[in-house]
Amino acid sequence: MSHSSDSSHRESREQIRRQREQIARLRLRVERLERVIDALCSDPDAIWLYRNREERCDPSSPIFADDRGAFHKSRYQFASQFVADKTVIDIACGTGYGSALLADHGGARQVFGIDISADAVDYAMRRYQRPNASFLVGSAESIPLGDQTADVVVSFETIEHVQDAVAVIQEFSRALRPGGRLIISTPNQWPLDIAPFHTKVFCRSSFVELLQTCFSVEQMFNQNSGSDFPYNHGQPAGFVGSTQENEHLAECFVAVCRKS
Repeated sequence: MSHSSDSSHRESREQIRRQREQIARLRLRVERLERVIDALCSDPDAIWLYRNREERCDPSSPIFADDRGAFHKSRYQFASQFVADKTVIDIACGTGYGSALLADHGGARQVFGIDISADAVDYAMRRYQRPNASFLVGSAESIPLGDQTADVVVSFETIEHVQDAVAVIQEFSRALRPGGRLIISTPNQWPLDIAPFHTKVFCRSSFVELLQTCFSVEQMFNQNSGSDFPYNHGQPAGFVGSTQENEHLAECFVAVCRKS
């Protein structure tokens, strides 16, 4: 068999392999689309969630890709190790799934989920209200709870949305008891043109500088989704300690802070 014939066979096999991969991807997309359609037909809440899917997420809904849902949920799983028997405020709680996770699996004494959207709070109350998890309409700039209410404040993917980040950090401090913890995340240098709801961009150093206005930063982590999103930088899903050497690989940063 000639060299050209060998090359032709290899190219044919490679083409068949690519076609099979494309078919497998299409099959997964069709299956997910079918699940989304079923949810929209059977669940009145799913219509609202679908219309607001760019800004709101509930990993329990088939509307969201598994990797995106797991990325959001894993932050709350991480935070749950800090909340046992604590009073917790979950700022920008969205649909409430994270507040419920802190209450159910983290063992929090009480969780107050706060969100600026009355529709999101209504959704959270229908889906995730617990004896130890309740929901209130409010903003990060003006938390509708008294001074030194909480042992822990959790705020994921919030600080990049606000106009006055320093004022928000001060408000988090106001709501925390002395020595209380803040567990907070933000994307790592996502451009504003891909994130229409964001108002600013943080790198690791600017994030730490902001937090240090009211808190000491105890731990900093890189979090990655493991997805094909370009700003995942080809990393596996999970958390690793953040350093100056690896900070460029972070999709998001997660900080554990103590009230100064």
